Amino acid sequence: MNISKAKYISLLSGVLFLTVGIYMIYNPLFIAYTMNIIFCILLLVEGISQLSAYFYEKHEGRSIWRLIEGIISIVMGIYFLIGDSLGIPVAIIVVVGIWLVLVGISRLMMSRRVIEFEKNIGQRLIVAGVVEIIFGITVIANPVIIANYIAYLIAVSLIVQAVVDIFRFFRLNRMQRKMK
Repeated sequence: MNISKAKYISLLSGVLFLTVGIYMIYNPLFIAYTMNIIFCILLLVEGISQLSAYFYEKHEGRSIWRLIEGIISIVMGIYFLIGDSLGIPVAIIVVVGIWLVLVGISRLMMSRRVIEFEKNIGQRLIVAGVVEIIFGITVIANPVIIANYIAYLIAVSLIVQAVVDIFRFFRLNRMQRKMK
């Protein structure tokens, strides 16, 4: 690829990253909606795949469970696509919150044994466990707010990438002029 093409691809990439990054700052749930749409499409494709496999298999090899799985996948895909547009992303965030609480509890339980042998390490485990439980409860109680923060972090990352790509355009442009 020559420098001319590379620099314009870099500029296009930078402009796209910048546009999406700025859009996400003003519409932070964009990433949640996008994740939901992708997941719904995957559910629909999986459901159709399971149904077609069921109907194209020989009668002796058919499994009613494949048929049920296909129907459930399609129904859930349609439900989340037209029904609850934040369902999947919020559910994922809540699961992360539950995981944090469980890890925190595990650290507290572990600290009881460790504190007998290594007091400093045991105390650190207690602090880590309490912090994880607090973060987990916060995430469970505020999944939409957490989705906003995640979206802001992604938006800022996209804008930084846009700046890098746009600077690359100018650097390649300068390099192209020097080569002439």
